[in-house]
Amino acid sequence: MTVTLDEYQVTITPAAQPTDVIVYCNSYGDGTDSILKSCRKLCCPAFHLVVISKIHWDADMSPWPADKIISKNDHFTGNAGTYLDWMLTRLIPYCELSLQEKNPQRILLGYSMSGLFALYAMYRTDMFAAYISASGSVWYPDFIDFAMSHVPLKKSLVYLSIGDRENISPNKYLQTTIDKTRQLSEYYVSTGYPCHFELNPGNHFVDGGLRQSKGIKWTMENNPDIYVCSPF
Repeated sequence: MTVTLDEYQVTITPAAQPTDVIVYCNSYGDGTDSILKSCRKLCCPAFHLVVISKIHWDADMSPWPADKIISKNDHFTGNAGTYLDWMLTRLIPYCELSLQEKNPQRILLGYSMSGLFALYAMYRTDMFAAYISASGSVWYPDFIDFAMSHVPLKKSLVYLSIGDRENISPNKYLQTTIDKTRQLSEYYVSTGYPCHFELNPGNHFVDGGLRQSKGIKWTMENNPDIYVCSPF
């Protein structure tokens, strides 16, 4: 089912098997098919999937304003807090009423800028059982300092991954992606958070659906509070 909720496109895919897990994914385009196809190949446990697209990508996924970093078309206005409030007050109640889930386990999934958003949300809400940042834009200015100087609201599972060629770039920010992802992973582990790091083959534009699906599988199989049933 695909609907327009306020200005965003929301695709809700109920699980074929009983489950209390809902994966919320902010996507540059509607990545529903890619994620579900990869999850089937990985034999992921069953989950409901909500994909939000037609997002103001740079604006809604950026935690605070930043200058143009990647291209002259960058628009990092720092609307992540406002967008997260919309998720919590409008999106989640709507989807969970539609799915008839009254007390689900929620996973927040993101790739690239929405992977950055997923990590930022961990410091602003305790509504999710796990946070997945696949090829997350942790190069974002001052994000590492923010993450290490603030305390997440809940000790949720954290999954971090990055491609082994993502740091091959003339851009000084993108050159830091692997090191900063590792640094975050080591920091979360050292402070007692259940965190998993994975280095994938390829650059930023390789196997996006698969990388996200690996995060779903790991978080579902490693959270004792999540009811894991048969693969969907």
